[in-house]
Amino acid sequence: MEKEKELTSTESLEIITRMIHQAKGNAKESSFYFLFWGWITVIASLGHFYLDYFTDFQHPYMVWLIGIPGWIVTMIYGYKQSGKKTVKTYSDGLVMWTWLAFLFSILIVIFAGSYLNFRITALILLFSGMATFITGLIIRFNPLIIGGSSFWIFSPIAIYLGVGYAPLVMAIAVIVGYLIPGYMLRKA
Repeated sequence: MEKEKELTSTESLEIITRMIHQAKGNAKESSFYFLFWGWITVIASLGHFYLDYFTDFQHPYMVWLIGIPGWIVTMIYGYKQSGKKTVKTYSDGLVMWTWLAFLFSILIVIFAGSYLNFRITALILLFSGMATFITGLIIRFNPLIIGGSSFWIFSPIAIYLGVGYAPLVMAIAVIVGYLIPGYMLRKA
């Protein structure tokens, strides 16, 4: 049986420093998801609004099908990134489970859309705010905390303006809540 080597204080400090840098790198990698889904959502929201108000297209919500290839890209990217990670932190797991809970909540809202009189944007904004806010707290990144909080401001605005303007409100909310913090996270 080999005797464990005792680390000097310098070696211990180096290990801790490397772990902190690894955790920061993992958080920075999550900027991909905010930017990728932010742009998908902004494009789909603006497309929905445009088709609804400026064309005779009967099903403007169909533009949201852009999310299907988005999920495929997300799964492939996540799979490739998980193979590259040498260290998975506890906070990585918390962020992952937060966004899985978000996904299941959103799917329920989407499939219950007709029962909610298709006023689902406000609920999506609420759940987006919660997941973004919690992620910001976990990785200790104030722009995400503020971005998550901004969704809670846009949610009642979407209710007040109604179904017709809800996609436009969502586009603005996502720019403020995902894209701006996402670009800041990438540069951090």
